[in-house]
Amino acid sequence: MFLALQPLLRSRTPAHLLLRAAVVALLATIVALSLSRLNRDLQVSFDMRTERAGPFQFYYAGPDAAFNERQNVTRYTPAGVWQRHTIDINSLRRFSLIRMDPITGPGTVEIGAIEMSSRWGRLKLQGPSFQAAMFGLQDLAIDRVESDVIRMHGTGKDPHFLFHLPQTVDKPRLAQQWPMALMGLSVGLFWLVLDIALGRLKRRKPEWHARVGRIAARSWIVPLAVCLALTYRAADRISDDPIVGDGIQNLLMAVNVFKHNTFSLDTGERLRPTNFREPLDPLLVGLHLKLAAPEAVNRPFADFRSGELTRTAKLSNLFWVYAGLLGIWLLTLRVGGNNLTGFIATGLSFQIFFHGGIYIDTLYTELSTATLMIWATYGLLRSVQKQSMAWFLGSGVLMGLLALGKASFVYIGAAAVPLLMIALLFARRPDRFAFTRVMVWGLAMTTTFVLTLSPWLLRNQAQFGNMRITERGGLILWGRAHLNNMSNDEVLGLIYDKSPTLYKKAVAGTPLAAAPGDFERGGRWQRHNRYLSSFWESDRRAAYEGKPENAVSFHYHAAAQYNQRVFQLRDQGHPNPDHVVGDELKAEAYQLLKERPWRHVVMTLPFFWHGFWSFKKVEIPWVSLETQDAIGELLNLFAGVSLFGVFVYGLLRRHAQWVAVTVLPVGLLVFYAFLTHNIPRYSTPAHPMMLLAFVLVLRTLCLRWRARGQRAGPARLIG
Repeated sequence: MFLALQPLLRSRTPAHLLLRAAVVALLATIVALSLSRLNRDLQVSFDMRTERAGPFQFYYAGPDAAFNERQNVTRYTPAGVWQRHTIDINSLRRFSLIRMDPITGPGTVEIGAIEMSSRWGRLKLQGPSFQAAMFGLQDLAIDRVESDVIRMHGTGKDPHFLFHLPQTVDKPRLAQQWPMALMGLSVGLFWLVLDIALGRLKRRKPEWHARVGRIAARSWIVPLAVCLALTYRAADRISDDPIVGDGIQNLLMAVNVFKHNTFSLDTGERLRPTNFREPLDPLLVGLHLKLAAPEAVNRPFADFRSGELTRTAKLSNLFWVYAGLLGIWLLTLRVGGNNLTGFIATGLSFQIFFHGGIYIDTLYTELSTATLMIWATYGLLRSVQKQSMAWFLGSGVLMGLLALGKASFVYIGAAAVPLLMIALLFARRPDRFAFTRVMVWGLAMTTTFVLTLSPWLLRNQAQFGNMRITERGGLILWGRAHLNNMSNDEVLGLIYDKSPTLYKKAVAGTPLAAAPGDFERGGRWQRHNRYLSSFWESDRRAAYEGKPENAVSFHYHAAAQYNQRVFQLRDQGHPNPDHVVGDELKAEAYQLLKERPWRHVVMTLPFFWHGFWSFKKVEIPWVSLETQDAIGELLNLFAGVSLFGVFVYGLLRRHAQWVAVTVLPVGLLVFYAFLTHNIPRYSTPAHPMMLLAFVLVLRTLCLRWRARGQRAGPARLIG
């Protein structure tokens, strides 16, 4: 077919020019219409007041009413106050049914007007009209319906109701499809103009035409433009939803940088300095707020956490998105790829990581860690390729910035630099270098690494009497040391908890699988459940109040013990209780590890498994959810195996370049499995590098298969 199209592609007659433009316009129209129909978006806004604080859930499904945890949005509501909630749904699959779980048990709930909007229309339901749209009430009873409010109360353990999504917001009208056709026509006209211009350039200035072709194929223009477009696309994942979890601490530090030019976790006028978290992300967000919202300097912290300034603060994440996408593309080019493989690696990284709301619609540090690790890897690779002192010095700076964003890279870097130097010493000729030269490179990288850290370390020495980046290391190591002592049955729960569905199906009906209630209060695996449960609210309260005797889960029990010790020292008037408790916990952790060292080593394997299965669930149209999950899990598996495979290949075959490309992400995965509780979020910064390794392995296999076919061709002719 391609051979038949070659005369059309090469011809310069007016008829063929118009025909090519028409074909492009038709294809562009089909693609635009398909994406428009596939990319289903819905925004649902409503006011709600509940008697008790806790989570509520929002499910969406197709006409088959097959609700799934994959198609679920979870939010949290305070007790006794009206709060505005906005749910944004972006899906590639058709959905027409909504299920709301406004509360998790007995208690009252009031819901005001519910407003739904999509690109196709808007609709508002309230009071009687909302009641008329509701059906399938379970464990819920309606107490009163007013003109703008419905009052209900829960009667059981699973209160929820359903309502159909009206066609006014579900399906486009014919008139709304015309802009897509006009877009296709515009693309065709642009192609025609470009085709004519390039034809004239080729006839009149052939050398310029050849230069334009080389620029389009190899220069930075294409990566810059495509990554910019993807970053713009990623902005749709940034909402004004409240910042929760550890992101609150990063935001509070950022707001104090913005308002008071200091790193602190306090509010009010008297701010105590802190080094509880790394400084790089709060510094960037604080500077972003100074530029984007200088007039908000007197606004309360609540407006940044869950008010109108929340999205403004989160938009700083787009810097990391753009830099990360561009870094993956350039890394691909530097290891021998072209713009096609660069686009594939970047596209996969975007879909799996950089377009995920769980990474960019918050202020966790995983996003910045991924981007900084990509660029530190780029620096290591160019150092090996160029053997330039400037690159080794620059790599040290990049690794220092990475450690200021994620303190674990102090230790990962301390292992990665010597390993890379050893790879350079024993590399295959002609890449082997003299011992003295390699040592100078390693010393230069270490020096700039330490110099980059030194301002923060010196500040901590002056403020707290130690030169640590953060104070959380003792708590995390102490928690992991206690987790080593879980029962063998609980180890099975650790393995099962975050396992892929393929594993869960394989062990179904055996003691390796979860039975109903295993992760609930009284169940054999209850202590693993730090998320939604019947004891989630009481666990969280126990942690905040420092009452470990009231906590069930491992996570909140450890947090409660930490706070209990801090509160006791604070009541005694100690100026820095966090640092004293951190030192105590670290000493206790070392003692526990000394008592059972082999148990710690063995437990690294289930913890590695627990954190490894961390790829974001990506929607794939036209296939079932089960097939969709299987594809994502297999991609997770192959990408991880590719990363470790390239690393081991580099070590065994003594290729320093491949060690440079993989040593940091491999170090991250091993470090968190060995020294932390390794929740899946900890592994996510390695995802872009895992996908890059996967693309490189596929490219190598394809090139070898093609070369083998080319060698076999002449042999068949000779035979």
